[in-house]
Amino acid sequence: MDPFSFAETHVVLQLVNNFSFLEKIDDLGVEKAMPKLLDTYQEWLRDGVLDDKLSTVQELTSKRVSQAEICKVLGVSERTLIKLKRTHPRLNQAFLFGNDDLKYKLVDAMYTKAIGFEYEEVQTTIEETKTGTKKKIVKNKKKVAPDYNSIVYLLTKKFGKEYHPRYEEIEMRLEKLENSQETWINENHHDQNNGSKSVSSKSKK
Repeated sequence: MDPFSFAETHVVLQLVNNFSFLEKIDDLGVEKAMPKLLDTYQEWLRDGVLDDKLSTVQELTSKRVSQAEICKVLGVSERTLIKLKRTHPRLNQAFLFGNDDLKYKLVDAMYTKAIGFEYEEVQTTIEETKTGTKKKIVKNKKKVAPDYNSIVYLLTKKFGKEYHPRYEEIEMRLEKLENSQETWINENHHDQNNGSKSVSSKSKK
């Protein structure tokens, strides 16, 4: 028999390699042997833009941008984003951190309103003169008085209900409610005792 030519030898080697690859698939399973497809989050990580994407999510969330609008910015569908949030904790944390940022901004705004603040009002007037146009800028400092409702809200949230303007009324209602519950419990207990006594009397007969 004539020896294999170079081309035939190459074909044989390819068949052997393919057979070895098939054996690897049988041993490891198709998922382990074949390379996995990357999801969008992993593609961001591969391309080096993950931190930018997470920062964008946090910033937009802190500005009350809806999830649908965030999806448009990221270039993904809402269904994909929901799946990514479940799969990758850092992405979900970006949304949580954004909500925290929004909360702190709102609390700071309420605090500023509660204690009052100053601001500068600038008025610009333009006058026509013989030599040309003259601009006059007047700056006035103004004060905004503390807001009572904001003060009450922050005090109540931070230090308790005793700072609520209707604290005494609330306490009286709570006390009345507790007393009515105790009365109901006592009456119910009394009825149960009477029922058990009547059963005992019948059994003696």
